[in-house]
Amino acid sequence: MSSAEMDPREAILADVRLALGGDKPLFRGERRAQERPVPPAPVTHAEGDSLALATMFGQKLEGISGSYEIVGEEIQIAERIAAKAREWLSENSRTGLGLEPQHAEVLSWAPNTLPVPELDRRLEEGGISLFVPGDMHDDEVRRQAAGAMIGVTGIEAAFASTGSVVLTSGAERSRAASLLPLYHIVLVPLSRLYPTFEAWLSDLRGSGQLATFLRRSPQVVFVTGPSKSADIELNLTLGVHGPRAVHAILFPDS
Repeated sequence: MSSAEMDPREAILADVRLALGGDKPLFRGERRAQERPVPPAPVTHAEGDSLALATMFGQKLEGISGSYEIVGEEIQIAERIAAKAREWLSENSRTGLGLEPQHAEVLSWAPNTLPVPELDRRLEEGGISLFVPGDMHDDEVRRQAAGAMIGVTGIEAAFASTGSVVLTSGAERSRAASLLPLYHIVLVPLSRLYPTFEAWLSDLRGSGQLATFLRRSPQVVFVTGPSKSADIELNLTLGVHGPRAVHAILFPDS
């Protein structure tokens, strides 16, 4: 049968096969799927106890322009947040922005969603107040949120092998707290620190919580260090599309 007598599709395929020099399958769907005897190996690897994983997480974060500290008790966290806030605000005051380091308003998730009990009260005692944005369609709320220099959030999970964290947005967990401020403090309970991304997924699947997690999370964001961008000459700039500094506070939670 000549090409002219064939169905147009078959004629095209015949010409392609001829050009390839043989009767070879043209599409992946024509091949038999190969069965995997074992699951694929993780892309990254980490192991050790919780302290070893916390140290690895922090070192990975430092390697991508972030910073970290490990505290022994939850009661120390408010003090460490206040100290870091004053450090950053003092630096900006020296640059001429006129910020007052003695008091700071921090853009935050709602206190009941943070992994540290009574954190808002303890911060108030140290001169730090939390602003939890409500309706971001409101002009005044947006103005106040945009003026915050520092954001504080919890996490859904963290991965020691990459220094990455998973953030979810939703009621009382505004994504603005991790996107708008120049500085982001992320609170990492050791119970939510996993060796790898695969280990976290395995835990969700094993506990039957994966579907529930996806249904209750309108947005899931993976964050690895400060926001970065580079021009055509590969000059790296921090803070173009998000915080220019990310500081993790890791702690054992009860």
